[in-house]
Parts: sequence; C-alpha cells; structure tokens
Amino acid sequence: MRTDSSLPMEMSDQPASALLRSATQTAHENAEGSAYIGRLMSGSLDLHAWQLLLEQLEYVYRALETVANNMRDTDQCTELLYAELDRTEFIVRDLAALQARTGQAPIGMLTSTREYVDRILSTRNDSVRYIAHHYTRYLGDLSGGQIMRVKFSEHYGLLPEESSFFVFEHIPAGPRFKGRYRELLDGLELDADDRERLVAEANASFIGNQRIFEELDEIVGERQAA
Repeated sequence: MRTDSSLPMEMSDQPASALLRSATQTAHENAEGSAYIGRLMSGSLDLHAWQLLLEQLEYVYRALETVANNMRDTDQCTELLYAELDRTEFIVRDLAALQARTGQAPIGMLTSTREYVDRILSTRNDSVRYIAHHYTRYLGDLSGGQIMRVKFSEHYGLLPEESSFFVFEHIPAGPRFKGRYRELLDGLELDADDRERLVAEANASFIGNQRIFEELDEIVGERQAA
C-alpha cells in the first residue's frame, strides 16, 4: 500500500464522507456558482432552460443507473446503491410534461454531457470511482436539489408533474437518510490509493456538471441573442 501523498496530511485520516466534503469544496463551489445555475436560480431564464438541463441529466442518470444495476450485490459498495434513489423514470415523466407545456423539442446529447456520461460508464469495473459519482449526484439531489425545486416552483411555476425528479417518496427523512449514507460510505474499506481515486473522481464529477452548465449557457445565450 503506497502513501497517499496527493492529499494534504490533515485530510489523509478523515472519514471518507468528511474527506469528500473537504477535498471537493472548490470544485463543488465552482459548479454551483456556474452562470447557468445562477440565472436559473434567480429566475432570469425560463421554464425551457430547466427543460434543457433536465434533458442532459436524463443521459447522466441513465449512465449512473446502468452501472449501479450491474454493480449491485457484487461489491462492498452495494449497500450504498439504493434503488430508491434512481431518477431516470421520473426525469422521463417530467420531460414529457415540460415539453407539452413549452412546445420545445429535445436538443439531444451535448458534447459536455457525452464526456461526463463516458466518464461514468468507465467506472463500471471500479466501484470506488463509481461511488464518487453516486455521492456527488444523489446526495446533491437530496440537499441543494431541494432548494432548486422551491426556487423553480417560485420563478417558473414548476408543476408537481414537472418536478418529480426532486421527490424521493421512498426515502425516509432526508437528514436521517444522508446520515446513514455517510455512515456506510465511512465504513468502506478504502486504502490510500482508493481514497485518492475517490477524491479525484468526485472532483471530476463536479467538473463534468460544470461543463454541462457552461455549454447550456452558451446555447441559451445564442438563442437569446437571435
């Protein structure tokens, strides 16, 4: 087992969940601070802008859940792969409702989305790398995603049938579930190399999200200019 020299000494002995929070803080803040998300959250875009993002998220969650379905019951990470977290079927429903209201057709998979999806699919035989993506997306949905739901409902009149993506009806109280998830994450047997790869992949996940936001911002900007 080699020394985890890429992580600061004060982070090297942290539980995995604390390590992820501290070692991805900058990448997390950069993604959350993307112009596209800021404009969506402030109400300066429109309902179609949310539809555009959700369309890209469908590709992302299909990849996440394809890998999870292949990995369940075969790895030490299996306890973290709650089927109740799966979002694809809810995204499909929401998109159908949104498209009916906006009249806007899908735009297809963006280049940034393809890169992110390929990255997720590349973890199919590496549960440590995969769980980094699982953590960043699903725990994000249970945290900041709930704030997004409120803001989008206020600004864009998001209807219940357009926002089932945000509703985890089979998950118990959010804080309790997130606490249990972190306990399971901390209980994984991770050596120094595992911890380094976990952090690197979580940062890559946030960067993947940020690039999608940036590409969408360009698309929306061009449409507004036209």
